[in-house]
Amino acid sequence: MRCALAVLLAVCTVTLAAQRPAESAQRPDFSGYWELRLDSFRVPRAALTPQSTAAAESQAKKDAEALSRCALIGMPAVMDDRSALDVRHAPTVIGMVAKSPSSARYIYIDGRSHPAADELEPTTNGHSIGRWDGDTLVVDTVGFNDRGVTRIPGGGHRTPASHLVERYRLHEDGQRLSVVFTWEDPSVFQRPHSYEFRYYKVSEISEPRVINCVPNAERTRFLSGVPQ
Repeated sequence: MRCALAVLLAVCTVTLAAQRPAESAQRPDFSGYWELRLDSFRVPRAALTPQSTAAAESQAKKDAEALSRCALIGMPAVMDDRSALDVRHAPTVIGMVAKSPSSARYIYIDGRSHPAADELEPTTNGHSIGRWDGDTLVVDTVGFNDRGVTRIPGGGHRTPASHLVERYRLHEDGQRLSVVFTWEDPSVFQRPHSYEFRYYKVSEISEPRVINCVPNAERTRFLSGVPQ
């Protein structure tokens, strides 16, 4: 998966660099390995609807089953992976690969819109498009399905109706990446739910990029805390 991602982004880089060199040079580059640390999480409790609160236990069991079956975890769990997140940034697309079982996440920054609702195929990662607001990348994601690990930090879970906006910005001379997540979903949240993750750049990783997941209950208990 990592090789395929690198090839795709390399092709995009060569093509678009020739077309828009000045614009590309002015934008931050998020490429690298980024890890979460003890001080990385600023997550308040979400204001949940009664419907979402009532569904919390059954949703946790559903997530545990997805973990036990080594299903693709999807968003937002991809961004909450405790191993380093591999980010590759080309002029038209940003690719992300987590260590946990997941498909590569792509954020398209070539000016496209989301597909029409009747043409959009829901996935665990959703469909993500980005635009620049100064040196901040604003990412808009829709088109989720209800599979994988759906829990959201702070409470609640993603549904096919969820709408996610992320704001990416580099700090500390490019060594820290701030990502502010804001979720909206009238069936889950009484008001938009926002939190920040702070990622720290690491020069390299020693472990294999993607784990070889073996379905079992012990893995599920460790990752989710839900008894089997």
